[in-house]
Amino acid sequence: MPKFVNKLREEVICPICLDILQKPVTIDCGHNFCLKCITQSGETSCGFFKCPLCKTSVRKNTIRLNRLLANLVEKIQALQASEVQSKRKEPTCPKHQEMFHYFCKDDGKFLCFVCRESKDHKSHNPAQTALSPQRQTQDRIQVLQQKEETVQVKTQGVHSVRDQVEHEKQRILTDFERLHQVLEEEKNSLLSRIYWLGSEGAEPQLNYLKKLIDSLKTKQNMPPRQLLEPHLPRSEEFQFLNPTPVPLELERKLSEAKSRHDSITGRMKKFKDHLQADRKKDESRFFKSVNNNDMKGWGLLQKNNHKMNKTSEPRVIFSRTATSGPPNRHSSAIPLPCLLASYAEISGQGASSQDTKTVGAALSVRGAPCGTE
Repeated sequence: MPKFVNKLREEVICPICLDILQKPVTIDCGHNFCLKCITQSGETSCGFFKCPLCKTSVRKNTIRLNRLLANLVEKIQALQASEVQSKRKEPTCPKHQEMFHYFCKDDGKFLCFVCRESKDHKSHNPAQTALSPQRQTQDRIQVLQQKEETVQVKTQGVHSVRDQVEHEKQRILTDFERLHQVLEEEKNSLLSRIYWLGSEGAEPQLNYLKKLIDSLKTKQNMPPRQLLEPHLPRSEEFQFLNPTPVPLELERKLSEAKSRHDSITGRMKKFKDHLQADRKKDESRFFKSVNNNDMKGWGLLQKNNHKMNKTSEPRVIFSRTATSGPPNRHSSAIPLPCLLASYAEISGQGASSQDTKTVGAALSVRGAPCGTE
């Protein structure tokens, strides 16, 4: 470092005063001088003077301040000042007033050149030397700084990987949540259709059976004399109530619902088979580079996830009375909004209050606002 500073200092020496440039200026021939030196050298009666180095005639009014060179001179002077100050801070030998350059491991003391040649340390191994304490400290600081930079780079890499993992985790959760939502809506649509068809097909049959029972009860309460009258007139007067068969439109809608369900089930089976086969291949590639310790951690993580899914799985139980369910469980008789919406879409008109009661009574929700088991 001192040699480098000295070389720089030689480049900013004034050729006239042979000292470092003071207010450096440049003339037309390209040489640099102190402002004071070149002004005194060019004191002539005419408007020209000769360059002290190349003897080229130069106009007096072309002398211009070299700011770049002035800044360089300031930097060199600052380096020299810091070098002198650092030398003064280095500890010196109290006996000989020399800087420490060696360290005696036998005595545990720092030595200067004179101490090393003294009789107290002359018999010691000269290889047991060290640099000055300040230089040792600087070298160690540089090593620590390099290690710190390496650690910072690795830490940034770790943070980057963590950010990528978190982003991918959120993306997976979002995508599968959307898929679950689509399947849930499709399931609720089919169930609402089935319950509505069941209600539409069963109610007329129940009404006809009720009328038939009432008619038979009326005949049962007739007087015995009327019952003993000739069979033919009585049979001609008696009219049986024949139940109306299930409308063909309801059967067609039920068949459409079955076809829709079979189609979805077939697609999901193909998708499931393909997904499972692809997952096995992906897991095989993933676990090839995993060691035994990581495998144990993976197994524990899978076990905990299985327990969590078991305890947090929503349960929905269907009930016509909206009261059945597991013991000690709070039951809710609130109808599912998705079923009411699907019913309105099927019928082509808004659902009335009686319709919503009929469809709503068919379900009893356990642990989830919209879902079935």
